[in-house]
Amino acid sequence: MTLVTVTRPFLTARWTDVVLASYRVPPELLQPHIPPGSELDAPDDAPGLHLLSLVALRFSDTRVLGVPVPTAQDFPELNLRFYARRGERRAAVFLREFVPVPLVVLGARLLYRQPYHLASVAHRVRSERGLIRVHTTFAHRGHHGELRLVARDAPETPPPGSQAHWLKEHYWGFDRGWTGQGFRYRVAHPVWRTHPVLEAEVSIDPGAILGGAWRSLDWPERLHSVVFADGSAATVYTPEPLVERASEPRAPKRGLGAAG
Repeated sequence: MTLVTVTRPFLTARWTDVVLASYRVPPELLQPHIPPGSELDAPDDAPGLHLLSLVALRFSDTRVLGVPVPTAQDFPELNLRFYARRGERRAAVFLREFVPVPLVVLGARLLYRQPYHLASVAHRVRSERGLIRVHTTFAHRGHHGELRLVARDAPETPPPGSQAHWLKEHYWGFDRGWTGQGFRYRVAHPVWRTHPVLEAEVSIDPGAILGGAWRSLDWPERLHSVVFADGSAATVYTPEPLVERASEPRAPKRGLGAAG
């Protein structure tokens, strides 16, 4: 008899006004954080490129198991994530996630073991005369920073082989559970449109947030790209083991940067 892991929608929300500022980082800094059973990933057109993304976005209409979350339906988030894969599954791995809502921090840590922290975060977006202006502010444990962006209000859909598509279209999250074993959760949303970024300035310092060896990197020099996406409604499903059961069909293992 074949055993099948059954998942169901856990969280639904709208994720909108998504900014991804991505930095080139040494793989040895990411290796200790790779969930067991997975490996580092890179864009198909740049196999040796390992990126850490600083992501700012807005949550709205947030529901857990279909129930609106009291005092926590509409809020901004800022997170730091990198990219891993297992076979054909390509995933985001979160190092830190920050919100200004205590209930979200408590729930995410207890129910999903996600690295959420309480911080002062604001994420404001306005449109005028064909331009979209984004201003994100962040403060946590003495570190203060901003992200400012100007984009042309001309939505487009990057082609599947592009780095912009790869950065924003990750439909899995990988992490490790309380026992240290890797787990995965599926994320569903339509393909997001992007807007051409004309100007971007980031003073939020990933090194100050992560500490340790991360502080030694020259973050402004390592900024690789900035992508601004519309976002959409999204669904996060309940977790399941990252390593499949022996009876579950597996995709062949692929090398870093192989076409997915």
